[in-house]
Amino acid sequence: MNLADGTQKTFISAREFLESWDKEIYEMTNLDLFIYLMVNHVGNQLEKRYFASSRQNSPLQLTFNDIGTLCFNLGDSFEYFLEEEGYVKRASHDLWEAETRSQAYQNESDGMTQRKKRLKTFFSGGLVREQSFRVELMENVILDTLIQFYYEELGIEIEEDDLELIRLADFIEDVIINFIRQEGKALLQRPADPAIDSFEGLLESEDDYDPQREWEEGDEEEGVYHEDIEWGGIDAEYEDIFETIQRFIDEAECDSRDAGCVSRDIELFREFLTESAEITTIYEVCEEHFLEFMSIWLIQKTAQVPDPPFSRIFQTLARFVTWLAHNYNLDYKHSFLKYYEQVKTEVPRVVRALNTYLDEYSLFDVMIYRDDPDIPQMAGFYEVKRMRNRLARTFDLVNVHLFDQIDNVKLNSSVYSRLKTGDILAATLIQQGNRWEVLEIQFIYPKASRPFVD
Repeated sequence: MNLADGTQKTFISAREFLESWDKEIYEMTNLDLFIYLMVNHVGNQLEKRYFASSRQNSPLQLTFNDIGTLCFNLGDSFEYFLEEEGYVKRASHDLWEAETRSQAYQNESDGMTQRKKRLKTFFSGGLVREQSFRVELMENVILDTLIQFYYEELGIEIEEDDLELIRLADFIEDVIINFIRQEGKALLQRPADPAIDSFEGLLESEDDYDPQREWEEGDEEEGVYHEDIEWGGIDAEYEDIFETIQRFIDEAECDSRDAGCVSRDIELFREFLTESAEITTIYEVCEEHFLEFMSIWLIQKTAQVPDPPFSRIFQTLARFVTWLAHNYNLDYKHSFLKYYEQVKTEVPRVVRALNTYLDEYSLFDVMIYRDDPDIPQMAGFYEVKRMRNRLARTFDLVNVHLFDQIDNVKLNSSVYSRLKTGDILAATLIQQGNRWEVLEIQFIYPKASRPFVD
């Protein structure tokens, strides 16, 4: 389906969709793109085929704007149906594939895995219970959305058995099913894949598109970037990193809402680049610097800070990445998106875990054993290989540099319950009898930090 070819009307623009979808552009997936296209397709079909001249006097007749609102609401309900109700919590219904009809979903993660498998079989001819899927779609998406829309938006109260409502619902059901069949294969077989390029392409086709505005916080304000700056070859190449960062801050100050926050956030990144990575110009920055900053440096700088603003810092980095692409022709968007997915929940989690440990930390207890020549000790970076016994608080660790595994290590702290396999501890171990114990933890890092620990 191509909205830009002039044959289809746009009921909800890409910009409107992004502003209402509660996601940043770098978080948009193939599923989001499919729903956006479906929303506009259903709108076109309703206007052209259903609300034709023969239904001009129908009490359910809708204007162009009303159709757009209704279709967006249908898309919103459809997403919830796929991600929450339809494929995660409904163990008793086989909507897509016969082989899984007797399998109960044990948790949300298992449910999402099953949903993706079923989406794939939908297009390969493996659908054996389409009618069951239609019933679920009708009951959980279409009817509820229609009744709520007409009551809340138009003040019309309709019963579920209303004949005109049923006709409209049946029409929408057929349109959605046919659209899934005809247009969904390329997107729904890999629903979680990023769709940033597709949405940027859609935005570029809209008259009011400002590409630098898409990764900033806030839905209603104008973009913070008012002009592109042309950087001449040699001057740009040898521009000091401090000057580059300051240019970004100066442009951010055009937006009084968050200029101070942007300045503080990007100065953290500048500090990492100059002090840790020893970067002198922007062209020395590579993709891995973003991951190292988010998975190592940020944790070191926010330990014991009350409620670190991780989401805002990640957002500022995203703005900076977009700004670099448009002002320096440095495109790190895809790498940043990949790294962001790895750290967006893991970094806040390990910082909370570290703070839990530090709250219980007793320097006096550590000093009793530290540097005692009679007690075997070793310090380094240890990856959690296996959570062995939660009652005894023991796990298996692997030294990330020497690659030797240490089994059944005891951690006498409530932080144990906050750790997971793959976490990396900067820690000191001591031997007590025939078992190793964690004497002290300096930092906890997520699995994504593995290439950078030293």
